[in-house]
Amino acid sequence: MSIAERTMNASTQSASMVVMTDCGGLEVIDRWADKWRKLCHDAVNEQPFYRPEWIRAHIRAFTPQAKIFLLTVTCEGQLLLVLPLLQERSVFDGVPLRTLRAPVNSHALRFDAVRHASAEGEAAVLAAWNHLRQRRDWQLLSLPQVPEGAVLSDLVRAASQSGFYVGELPMEQNPYVPLPFDPAALNTLPINARLRSKLRHISRELQSQGGELKLSRVENAAPSVLQRFYDLEASGWKGEEKSAIACNADTRQFYDEIAVEAARFGYLCIYSLELNGELLASHFGLSLKGRYYSPKIAHDEKFPQYAPGHLIVREILQDCAARHIPEYDITGVVDDWKSKWTSQSRTKFKYFIFRPGFPAGLAYAIRFRMRPLVKKLLQRA
Repeated sequence: MSIAERTMNASTQSASMVVMTDCGGLEVIDRWADKWRKLCHDAVNEQPFYRPEWIRAHIRAFTPQAKIFLLTVTCEGQLLLVLPLLQERSVFDGVPLRTLRAPVNSHALRFDAVRHASAEGEAAVLAAWNHLRQRRDWQLLSLPQVPEGAVLSDLVRAASQSGFYVGELPMEQNPYVPLPFDPAALNTLPINARLRSKLRHISRELQSQGGELKLSRVENAAPSVLQRFYDLEASGWKGEEKSAIACNADTRQFYDEIAVEAARFGYLCIYSLELNGELLASHFGLSLKGRYYSPKIAHDEKFPQYAPGHLIVREILQDCAARHIPEYDITGVVDDWKSKWTSQSRTKFKYFIFRPGFPAGLAYAIRFRMRPLVKKLLQRA
C-alpha cells in the first residue's frame, strides 16, 4: 500500500509548490513514470541513469523488497523535481540510524535528482529540502555517486546552510572524450601518440592481409545480440573472476531489463566490431542527449595483437562524430587504457546529510571529526 503526504511550503511568483512523498513498492515509480520521463526531457542534465526505467530496473534486480521513498515537487500540475530514495535502517560507523539512501551500487554508475531547467525548477530544490528538513522519520541522508555540478549539490548546500551536518567525500574521476566533427581533428585521437600510431599500423596490416573490419550498431534488445555480448564478456578475465554479467542472475536481470527499456525509449546502442565475421569487441552502450555512454565493454582476449578494445573505440568515435554526438562519456573510473584517449574527467562525490542531535550527530563526529584527527595523530607519530 502506498502512502502519500503533501506539504505546501514554498512558492514561486504566483503559484504554490506542492511537495509530495510517495512511499511503497515499485508501483510508486510506475505511477510517476510518464511525468518523470517528460521531466527528464526538460531537465537541466538528462542522463540514462536518472530515468525511471533505470531506477526501477535497479531496485527490482538488487533490492526488490526495499521501501521506495519518492519525493516530488509540482507547481500547477507540472512536475519540477523528482528524487527517488530508499527508506531503511542502517549502521553508520557503529551507530544505528534511520536512513534515506540513493538506490545505487556499482552498476548504477551515477545518481542525481531530476529537476526542470527553469527558475521554478531551481526553486523546487529548496522546496524539496524544506520538506525533508521538517520530517522526523530520517536521521541520515546518504547520496553516493553524485557527479560534480549535480542538482543534489544544491540540496546539500541548502542542508549545510540550515545547520545540518554535511559530509563530503570525493569518489573516482569519470573520464570523457570531447569529439570534434572535423574528420581531420578526429584523426588526432587517441591523444596517446604511440597508440595512435599502433592503430594505424594495425589497420594497414589488416588491409594488406585482406582482413575486413566491420562495425555494427544495434538499437534493439534482440536476445541473440545481448547473449552474444554476454558470452564475449564472460570469455575473458571477467568470467574467470565471476564479475561478468552472465555470472550473476541479478546482474543479468538488470542489464536485460535496461536493454529492453533503453530500446523502447530509443537510447540503446550496442556496438560490435567484427574481423572477417568473427567478433573482436563489443560495447553495451547508451546514446542520449548528445552523449554516448559505455557502461559495459568486452573484447576477445585471443587477439591482443589487434588491440581490439582500442580498435572498437576508434571506430565508435568515428560513428559518433558522423552522427554529430559531441561526447563519449566513458562512465567508469580513470585507468591506463582510458588515459590514452583523453585527459578530461569529472569528479563524483559521496554526500552525507546528518540530522543535528543524537544519534546522527555522533555518527557525523566519528566519521568526519574523530577519524581525521586520529589519522593525523598517527601520521605525526
